[in-house]
Amino acid sequence: MPKFRFKAKNLDNKIIKGILVAKNVDELREIISHYDYFLLWSKKIPESSQLFTFLEKIKIDDLTSFCRQFAVMISSGIEIIDSISSLRDNTKNAKLKSILTDCHRRMMEGSSLSASFAKYPKTFPPFFTNMLLIGEASGNMDYVLNRLADYYEKDAKTKKKIKASMTYPKLLLLMGIAVVLVLSVFVMPIFSDLFGNFDADLPEITVIVNKITTFIRSNIGLIIIAAMVLVIGLSIFKQTKLGTRVIDRVRLSIPVLRYVTIATITARFANGFGVLIDSGAKIVDSLDIIGRLLGNTVVEDLFKIATSEIKRGQPIAKSLQTIDIFPNMLIEMIRVGESSDSIDKVLKRTGDYFDEQVNVTIQKMTTFIEPLFMLAIGGIVAVILLSVFLPMMSLMDAISADVG
Repeated sequence: MPKFRFKAKNLDNKIIKGILVAKNVDELREIISHYDYFLLWSKKIPESSQLFTFLEKIKIDDLTSFCRQFAVMISSGIEIIDSISSLRDNTKNAKLKSILTDCHRRMMEGSSLSASFAKYPKTFPPFFTNMLLIGEASGNMDYVLNRLADYYEKDAKTKKKIKASMTYPKLLLLMGIAVVLVLSVFVMPIFSDLFGNFDADLPEITVIVNKITTFIRSNIGLIIIAAMVLVIGLSIFKQTKLGTRVIDRVRLSIPVLRYVTIATITARFANGFGVLIDSGAKIVDSLDIIGRLLGNTVVEDLFKIATSEIKRGQPIAKSLQTIDIFPNMLIEMIRVGESSDSIDKVLKRTGDYFDEQVNVTIQKMTTFIEPLFMLAIGGIVAVILLSVFLPMMSLMDAISADVG
């Protein structure tokens, strides 16, 4: 069923914008009229188009808050459909409000909560909707929602720490580029003219640096355009299946990035798998769900091999060990959990441990990267300064000899 971007208002001139799923514009108008709004404008978004899928995404903090509020309402005895209506009316997130409006309509028509939310996989991923299905089947929806909120909180903290750890290296890189541009565009031309007036033999390092800086000055516009095209091209490439796979493989190939990637994947696996098992999901079903949450396509493919072995009756620990991705500690802890029939408790403790390991690994990565960036910037500046001062010293010696 197609999606529509729309704009509507009510009799109080309150305007809302968002996305709704409807068969056609007439049905869209009817849906909106149920909430005392009338349609001002709409545009159909083909379901096959991937260009506008980002419009369905909401921040992980909003999703976590939604889970917490939903859990409180359910535990207070409020019916699920009434809870969705209240959450829709009180949320300040326009995208979420629009999606909850459509989900509420579907539930009023007889659809289940999980099936209604499954229509928006970019907002509510399969892990989320499967957990809701477990909550509906077990009658423990408030407990499941709280566990979901715990999971997303941990995952969000990890992502924020990784992002924050890369901020300083990025600033150093930008500073290095700025230093090179300033020296090339403003400083080197002055000394180049000075050396040209004396018509002296210049050191090789000065000749090379002069050629490089002259090229930068002469093509500064093209260089900036090329850099912008490269950044935009990489951003687009990252969105493709091939680009995602290439980047995921690079993350597993570079030693420093590999440590962070493996620690993150391990924490995500332990936390997610533990939440599913603890909520009552079957192990095989949980493995199918968790395989799509690991965040690395290369690891996901390897994980499918392990999952197929488990389905054939092999122990979880032994099957995971064969793909040689997860740390030995996780394997051993799962083996203990299998033997003691307490795998959910073991995974919870293991997830907490690897959450901390992610922090330690990120700190190590930052400690390793920062000196490299400083050395690189210092090296570039040193080369440029040598290319200036070496001929100046030669000129000063020549002038002193002539005076003497």
